[in-house]
Amino acid sequence: MKAKVIRRPWFSARTGRLSLWLGGAALAFLVFFRITRELIEVDVGAADRSIMLAVAKMRAPWLTSAAVDVTALGSITLVVLFSAFTLVVLLVLRDRMGALQLLAASAGAGILTLVTKNFLERIRPEEVQPLIVASGFSYPSGHSVSTSALYLTIAIIAGRHVEHSGARAAIFLAVSAVLIMVGASRVYLGVHYATDVLSGISLGASWALVLAGAFTLLGHRGSS
Repeated sequence: MKAKVIRRPWFSARTGRLSLWLGGAALAFLVFFRITRELIEVDVGAADRSIMLAVAKMRAPWLTSAAVDVTALGSITLVVLFSAFTLVVLLVLRDRMGALQLLAASAGAGILTLVTKNFLERIRPEEVQPLIVASGFSYPSGHSVSTSALYLTIAIIAGRHVEHSGARAAIFLAVSAVLIMVGASRVYLGVHYATDVLSGISLGASWALVLAGAFTLLGHRGSS
């Protein structure tokens, strides 16, 4: 008697996720590439300066205090602490693939920020008085790269442990809100142009989504 051969559908849920992650990664990197090319070839400085000056007119003591608090969410200290806490949780849950994915996101974000900043060497904004001290080059925003890569990776990993689709959507919406607020705070505080922030979010997101696709593929091979 011949054993039955179970054929899996060609387009499975895993294949759908893989397509979503890699398609999103390609789109996010395209945004980063387009902004970078415009910055090098066309010069988007006029638009950046206009946005910077318009945002500076909105400054108020209470808003400045809030911006300083929000921008701290992208600081090295808080990002490392939050990532370390998540790493411990993943190890307790025995999600070693998730822990490895988080470490890869962290290392990759740091390398991407260092390489791109030193390649373009864009000077930080000089049109307005910065409200906090920031060193190094301006493009892309390191805060935006790290928060986008790490927080989005954490959301993706958390989504694997949450069954309810509404809860997963809430996680991604919360992370998206954090990324927007951190990016906006950098412009408000006068330490980054709008294109620095947008490119940083795009670059960090593309890395997080590439990792999501890669670990989805690795998980498929490990279970086959």
